[in-house]
Amino acid sequence: MKLLVFSDSHGNSSGMLRAIGSSEPDMIVHLGDGGRDVSKIETQFPQIPLRAVRGNCDIGSILPDTDFFPVGKAKIFITHGHIYGVKWSFESLIDEACARGADLVMFGHTHVANCSTSGGIYVLNPGACGFAPSPSYAEVIIDDKGEISCRILRL
Repeated sequence: MKLLVFSDSHGNSSGMLRAIGSSEPDMIVHLGDGGRDVSKIETQFPQIPLRAVRGNCDIGSILPDTDFFPVGKAKIFITHGHIYGVKWSFESLIDEACARGADLVMFGHTHVANCSTSGGIYVLNPGACGFAPSPSYAEVIIDDKGEISCRILRL
């Protein structure tokens, strides 16, 4: 399964929509601060499953703060990250991911792209895809065995 992961689009959806159109992912994930952009994804790509959470700038959004779901054999935990203090430390976020039994935790908020592992869990921040000096997003591949690989891509 191929997932495209976006965060912090802040109303700048054009690059994100182009990336989705050219990549043909199996799933799209939006990690917050782009509530209206999530609606554009749903409208333009209704055939692609979408998971999304709200960010600190998504005032009045009905999206959840977190989501936890399986993709094949991998278990994924997503959040924007602000409620876990990710600008200062990933410790609280990783603790929550461990408690939920996640194989991969994805978050945004910091606008800093990162794909690493901590305590056997993949930790992914796709960076910011809107109005950033170097807009980015991530591609996550989950194979039939539940093995995860990720890479950061530039818009």
